[in-house]
Amino acid sequence: MSGRKFAFLLIIILISFLLTSCTTNPQKLIIGMIPVKDANEMEKEFEPIRLYLEEKLGIPIEVDAADSYVSLIEGMKNETIDIGWYGAFSYVAAESEMELTPLIVQQRKDIGINYNSLIITPKDSGISSIEKLKGKKFAFVDSGSTSGFVLPYALFKSRNIDYEAFFSEIKYAGSHDQVLANILTNEVDAGAISSIQYDNLIEKGIVSPEDMNVIWKSEDIPGSPYVARSKLDKEMQERFTKAMLAIHIEELDALNSFDNTIEKYIEVDSKYYNSIRNIATVLGKDYMYEHFLKGE
Repeated sequence: MSGRKFAFLLIIILISFLLTSCTTNPQKLIIGMIPVKDANEMEKEFEPIRLYLEEKLGIPIEVDAADSYVSLIEGMKNETIDIGWYGAFSYVAAESEMELTPLIVQQRKDIGINYNSLIITPKDSGISSIEKLKGKKFAFVDSGSTSGFVLPYALFKSRNIDYEAFFSEIKYAGSHDQVLANILTNEVDAGAISSIQYDNLIEKGIVSPEDMNVIWKSEDIPGSPYVARSKLDKEMQERFTKAMLAIHIEELDALNSFDNTIEKYIEVDSKYYNSIRNIATVLGKDYMYEHFLKGE
């Protein structure tokens, strides 16, 4: 073999190695989830979908309900999580740290792919406006929650309110469900919550809308996407997407067990989140680091 042919062969081998090393074909798939509610409850509700995905993909599926938004981002960054279910803002934060590929987003029966951030308070509290929250006890979900912190934070900032001085006490409840629980037990006077979770809690009879005031509602927020590490095997990404796009046809009970307000999943485009990226730009890199990327 001539020197030129040998060199050409080495180049081909090197290119093949680089192409195959850009993706990882997992022996199992690990799905991480944002802390919308109690982790054990989330994993239990997702179990029928997990079993459906195992059958469709032909490999073991593990579910990791993260205890914080930071831990979900870190898990994907460290490649211990393959596909993450993010909030809109935590997705934007995560993509600043690594290459991500958005796959699907839930389309809900009544509201489509968008939802809202709400600030709620008991009807008998006498609190009917943001200004009347001054000196009160307030619950956020988590500093990484789009609807449970980021949008309310942006609201306060737009009104030149230093929220840490504005409230007499601030509580980070850890989940949207717990925000409402803290309000109902009078641990706080008001709180920020996702409209999706609030409506779910009303449907379950945990709270009556007649007993609560919604004193603020945000502009529409794009829904929470499932996002893959870009290095995850492309065929696996496609197979996961195909399975989830068909779940409302092939395994509706599994979908309803997780969230019966979801009509189906649709493919999602990165550009859907440009409005959230604009907010991230306004809030700045220091904010992004402090609330989404800084570990314990």
